[in-house]
Amino acid sequence: MARGHEFTEDAYAVLGVARGADDDEIRRAARLKQREAHPDLGGSSEAFVRVRLAVEVLTDPELRAEHDVWLERRTRGGARRLRMQRRGAQAGPGGRGAARRESTGPAGARRPPGTFVPRAETPPPDRIPKPRTDVRRMAWYRTAWSDAPLQWPPAVAALPPLRARELAVLLAHALVLVAGTLLLTLPGSIAEWRLPDPFGGDALSLWPAIAVFALLGAGWMLCRVLVRARVFARVAYVVTLAVSIGMSAFALVIALFSLAVSPELFTDAVFLRSIVQVAVFGAYAATAFALWHTFAPRTRAVLRDRLLVSLAAESAPPLDDRSRVWGRPGQTAMGGEDTPISVNPMRAKLAQQVVGEALGQLQRMPGVRIVHGLRAAGLGTVAHAVIAGRSIALIDAQLWAPGTYGVGANGMVTRDGEDVASAAAEFPHVVERFHRLFGETARVKGWITVLPESEGDLNVDTSRTWQRVRLATLNDTLREVGDWLAPEGERVDRLLLRDLLRHRA
Repeated sequence: MARGHEFTEDAYAVLGVARGADDDEIRRAARLKQREAHPDLGGSSEAFVRVRLAVEVLTDPELRAEHDVWLERRTRGGARRLRMQRRGAQAGPGGRGAARRESTGPAGARRPPGTFVPRAETPPPDRIPKPRTDVRRMAWYRTAWSDAPLQWPPAVAALPPLRARELAVLLAHALVLVAGTLLLTLPGSIAEWRLPDPFGGDALSLWPAIAVFALLGAGWMLCRVLVRARVFARVAYVVTLAVSIGMSAFALVIALFSLAVSPELFTDAVFLRSIVQVAVFGAYAATAFALWHTFAPRTRAVLRDRLLVSLAAESAPPLDDRSRVWGRPGQTAMGGEDTPISVNPMRAKLAQQVVGEALGQLQRMPGVRIVHGLRAAGLGTVAHAVIAGRSIALIDAQLWAPGTYGVGANGMVTRDGEDVASAAAEFPHVVERFHRLFGETARVKGWITVLPESEGDLNVDTSRTWQRVRLATLNDTLREVGDWLAPEGERVDRLLLRDLLRHRA
């Protein structure tokens, strides 16, 4: 690790601890100061960064020793500068004091007390090499995507197409309803429903009652198919089913009575008419029962979709929302209670900005939505989330020195074959917690994107990975995430996006 840092602030004063404080005292003071300075709790980003940098200095033994040497020199140098300033002031406006004041003007101004620069292993932004990415050669980029994605739930829940069995039962019931109505109402029909006139006149036709029965049957059948007016459909179904069973039983009694009176079965008109009526009402009852229960799963599915549409309309991003990116890269760089103290917020912010800018190229897929900064209690912190359909890619950003990185047999991050302590080792646990949160609702996978902090070769060994997380360079992250999201690259799950947005930092 490179040394020779330049400090301009007393880290002990920032945390409010004595110079002889041990690590436990420093960490306790750091937690208190972090709560006071946290932007979400009324503090400011600048104050929070100061605290985090002071913690990093005082918890690193070598860095703390270097800071103590600098602090002693600054104390002696401060007294010496004070004496020189007094002498310059006595020399008058044209003396050495004036010349010294001019030399410390804006062009060579000293840093004001109360601040110090980041650690030397954090190169300035203009000196960090930005990895080159070329997505034009990647398979997901060369795919011909549509102009607009398919958003679910839609504005209105669409009815699913009829399956073969549903269509067959529907046609059978409709045929029985139409044919039975004609047989029971047409004059001269063998099954015409008539009642004898008690005064000895012509038999009375019951076609108005049969017409009402047919309309009720057609009405509930249509409502069942369209999943509308469910109360009316259920009442009409029960009424017509009960009537058909009752009329079938009544016609059967008439047939048996006529058979007992007249043994000429094939020539007795009353018997034949009654037998046909039994068949008509029985067929109606059987097909009505079959249609109602065959369409039950379809009805439940449509009602479920309508409920999801209602929920999406209440809380999910609207269909006409053109937003594709939420938040800004670097939102989690300021850390939180679940962020290791050893994480340098300046490095984290720089890495997240580089990765976040590159992830914007995934928007070539119309269904891709990007959320920068997730922080949820009990889950952890995620720098970037890319979602398409029901797939969520969680992405971490790390700024590391050149070398070959991989995952050891013990799950630790390795550099050139040696275990190294890194906050990135916590990220697989974060991804696993998000996976358990969403369960079967979505596929969740993670990538730790490694960026070089200085010139030199930075490689990733993927021979061993965590269960749901992979180490990758920026270019490999774009390729792997794009290919993984491509099967759902034209779909937007609005409810899943809503759930993800609830965890924004």
